[in-house]
Amino acid sequence: MLQPFTVADCVAANARSFPDRCAIEVLDPRTTGGVEPIETWTYGALWGRAEALADALGPVSAGPHGPMAGLLLPNGADHAAAYLACQLVGAAAVPVNSRLAEPEVRYVLEDSGAAVLLSTEPFIDIARRVTADLGIRLIDAAETPVSAPMRWSRPIGPYADGDHRTGRLVPRTTPTEVTIDERAAMIAYTSGTTGFPKGSINSNAGFLTRLMHWSWTFGLTGREVVSTPGPMFHLSYGGLTLAQLVAGGRARVMTAFEPHAALTEYAHHSTWAFLVPSMTAAIAEAWRDAGQPPLGALRYLLSAGAPGPMSLLDEAFDIFPNAEITDGYGWTEAGWVTYDIKDRSALVPHCVGGPTPGSVVKVVDPETCEEVPDGVAGEVVAMSMVPFEGYLGRPEATAAAHTPDGFARSGDMGIMAADGRLAIVDRVNDMIISGGENVYCAEVERVLVEHRDIAEAAVVGLPDERWGERVAAAVVPHEGSRPEPAEVIAFVRDRLAHYKCPRELMVVGDLPRNAMGKVLKPLLAQQFGPDAQASSSSA
Repeated sequence: MLQPFTVADCVAANARSFPDRCAIEVLDPRTTGGVEPIETWTYGALWGRAEALADALGPVSAGPHGPMAGLLLPNGADHAAAYLACQLVGAAAVPVNSRLAEPEVRYVLEDSGAAVLLSTEPFIDIARRVTADLGIRLIDAAETPVSAPMRWSRPIGPYADGDHRTGRLVPRTTPTEVTIDERAAMIAYTSGTTGFPKGSINSNAGFLTRLMHWSWTFGLTGREVVSTPGPMFHLSYGGLTLAQLVAGGRARVMTAFEPHAALTEYAHHSTWAFLVPSMTAAIAEAWRDAGQPPLGALRYLLSAGAPGPMSLLDEAFDIFPNAEITDGYGWTEAGWVTYDIKDRSALVPHCVGGPTPGSVVKVVDPETCEEVPDGVAGEVVAMSMVPFEGYLGRPEATAAAHTPDGFARSGDMGIMAADGRLAIVDRVNDMIISGGENVYCAEVERVLVEHRDIAEAAVVGLPDERWGERVAAAVVPHEGSRPEPAEVIAFVRDRLAHYKCPRELMVVGDLPRNAMGKVLKPLLAQQFGPDAQASSSSA
């Protein structure tokens, strides 16, 4: 019988095979400008840290969904070691978004049934309050030993024979039946853009497959130096770091993203990076201010997380002259389902390419789930190597997230071209119906950012007595620019049908976004209230 294999197994094997190889370098732009690491962890040291955190966690009590351990940690080696420690004690890791307000942190811990929270500065105060309210155990990572001896068997956790401990030195003799929740490796809470966040379950097998899929699709190898510029509580950046540790390579983790530090990082150090468009835009501005130095160390750039303007994608070829630039598309429940290696001479707006290895992608009618012809907009659905194992404690939501034939639903509107390449045009719920006509927000946003004074744009639909909905836009100007709303609306009218044009336009300092850079449109729509009308232009 094939034995289960975990992410921790892979990292343990690396720690035994090359304990002195560099695993993680931690960079802090606030102290060293992000140039020199403030911490360096070899594979042996990282594994010792995972052992120490596992000792601190000890046996984790099983809640309604099995043993769960919350992680409220800053970017750094402890974030990666904590994932491994959870697997060592047979608990699922529940990474908590450190940008959440206190009631939201409490919601995630309570919803998951976490019995313990691992935290440290700068989040320890909120961690103390929340754990006291919920009556769960709190561990301050700063108060745990830095390292513990390597032990390859530990008889704790949900498995009777203790072989969940990495190394597999004790072969399983009696298979132990466990539920999907008991087998969970981690619970990824969604961003909550459609309501309360839901915990997406990743089993040990599913989580390892997800990370291996990174390597197979995007070329992660032990030879690369991978940059982690985003928050590790997010599945993308935490997963990217762990995927690199599984591959046996080096990850350079930024405690916080800072665009000027990124210039040095991608000019001299990291060879592989995943950037959301808002990061690329910030780097582009810093790059221009610095005299446009070539960021030549980077050989591979993955862009994903949110749509970006074509002008920014084109400029990225100048910023990263040696990099292969790829656009990736996916979502928490399905993993990466498409990718597109960009050709500067043939850029296609909104194109996210064809299926990743092992994925099947199609476009369906959102109501009937029947596949629509090429060239017709519908909801993107996918079946991939990364299994969607359901939402924690939400069987109805789990069922609703699938089509009748088992494809995971994205909630995104897309169009499939005849050559099998997918274009994302909007969110299903973001499409505006004005006077009976469909308006795709992404199309209007694309035109808005073509205006010389506009750096970013977001479009929402507002209730309208006459038209049902009307188009409204919020724009962020380039530094030093002061766009006139009426002139911008006229600019759009010269390029789009009138029913697609904003009837209101508001100039703002920034757009509300989640951790992955996606605009929180419900929050944005609230800004178009009575108090906001003074700074907007109606047409």
